[in-house]
Amino acid sequence: MSLSITIKKSLIALSVMGLVACSGEQGPKQPSDQANQKEQKKDKKKEFAIPVEVTFSKVGNVAKFYQTTAILEAEQESKVVNKVTGMLESVHAQEGQRVKAGDMLAQIDPRNYQLDYERAKIDFESAKSEYQRSQPVDGKQLISEKDLDKLRFRVQTTENQLEVARIKLRDSKVTSPIDGVIAKRSVKAHNMLSGVGDEMFHVVSLDSLIGIVYLPESELSQVKLGQVAQLTFPAEPNLTLDAKVLRIAPMVDSKLGTFKVTLTIDNQDGVLKPGMFARVALLLDSKESVTLIPENAVIKKDGKASIFIAKDNRAKKLDVETGYAQDGWVEVMTPLSPEDGVITIGQHGLKDDALLNVLNQDKSANVEHASEASQPL
Repeated sequence: MSLSITIKKSLIALSVMGLVACSGEQGPKQPSDQANQKEQKKDKKKEFAIPVEVTFSKVGNVAKFYQTTAILEAEQESKVVNKVTGMLESVHAQEGQRVKAGDMLAQIDPRNYQLDYERAKIDFESAKSEYQRSQPVDGKQLISEKDLDKLRFRVQTTENQLEVARIKLRDSKVTSPIDGVIAKRSVKAHNMLSGVGDEMFHVVSLDSLIGIVYLPESELSQVKLGQVAQLTFPAEPNLTLDAKVLRIAPMVDSKLGTFKVTLTIDNQDGVLKPGMFARVALLLDSKESVTLIPENAVIKKDGKASIFIAKDNRAKKLDVETGYAQDGWVEVMTPLSPEDGVITIGQHGLKDDALLNVLNQDKSANVEHASEASQPL
């Protein structure tokens, strides 16, 4: 009996020790869990600074351009055709050769035309001589008035025939009607030209080329004669040339709502060729000493434009009115403080009054001072 009592006492003692041990492990953990929860709440309340980069506005010049394309054409060109038939005796011009107006390009066999001319000349001289002999002498009429009229008519007829023969003889020599370059030669020596009007040469003047562009009628009031356009060429990436407005069509195409503008391009050095593709930037208007900001800083939504500026490490949203854009910069009509950095990286998705970490704080300060003496665009 004493043994069972002893066992019971031992079990009770072990149970008490177990409870004490358990309570000893859990006791210190309670304040630790509370501290962790407080830290987590603090972390949730802590604001995260969004990294951004800024650029300061500057004062400069900006222009409005209308962008389009054009195919260059020769202002003066001529398709030289044969006006008489016969054997092509010789060719005196090749493709790419420069020629002057009146230079011989080819010679058609002139012998038959020379004979026709000589015959017509003889007939004319004969008719004229006979008419002169039939004139009244000392007031006396040698032949009737009717016969005199016939002689007079014969003189006129033979004179006309002589002129026709002279023109045909002249046209057997094929000449260039303009100064230019032989763009195409369609004949070879000793070919027979059996009909008239066949193209023999194509002569183009390269000293001055033109480009045709079509603008919307909304720009009609801004286009003037002599206005400058800038041309660039995919075939000549390093080449940029100026053109001028030569002609403005007096009518607007009612179906397309556009009007035709002809540009003239000086090509004295012959770098450009007819048929070349050109990108055209026609200058419509320009402004001086306006406030400019980077174009990529502007956020457009629902037809409205806005920007974010960094002020006291906080983002401030500002609705703005923009104007002309050029070379990555855009005009802003809304007043801006020169000290306010315009956020150019990190502005998308940004919220008003968000905490900022301006990554280029030192660099942007230098930009601010440099912008005061910035050169016009």
